[in-house]
Amino acid sequence: MGSYVTNFITHGFLLRNGTFTNIDVPGARATVPRAINPKGDIIGSYDDSIGITHGFLLTKDRLTAIDVPPAFGTQTSPFGINPQGDIVGSYYDGSGNTHGFLLSK
Repeated sequence: MGSYVTNFITHGFLLRNGTFTNIDVPGARATVPRAINPKGDIIGSYDDSIGITHGFLLTKDRLTAIDVPPAFGTQTSPFGINPQGDIVGSYYDGSGNTHGFLLSK
């Protein structure tokens, strides 16, 4: 799992059992996968067209955005997922301070 750049766009990828799969959030300027759990769920972050960082969860072929509510912060960056699907990460508040979060089912 990693990322690469072509034409100024950062793309994510997964290489599993010799098969290369692109991981791209539609319309994103950058997609960066960060972790995978034993079920194959992938979390990461992406930058939208105006440069705001959001988190994502990719389960099988379903992509879900992960954002800390705007009342609390911006720039959501998940970086870990366990076998149960609990996600941890960080976000910036309106003053630029970094905080952690846990998203649990």
